[in-house]
Amino acid sequence: MPKIPKSVSSDFVILDVKRGRHALSKCMPAGSAGLAAQDRIPVVIYGFISHQWGCDDGISIEFGVDVERVVLTDPKPA
Repeated sequence: MPKIPKSVSSDFVILDVKRGRHALSKCMPAGSAGLAAQDRIPVVIYGFISHQWGCDDGISIEFGVDVERVVLTDPKPA
């Protein structure tokens, strides 16, 4: 197996939610608008990068993550 990099960077993740999906959906604005910065929900995702999902588009490559645990925390007061 090739050497695993010491670090990687990313600026988004798509989370496939099963349990709690309806309650979480109610927290989101209608349509495709995102939450305002002060209203975003902090999350920690524990898992394992398991496979390459997409091809290199010259900027990034998407990888699949097998999620072991998702932890939502209370937003910190602004």
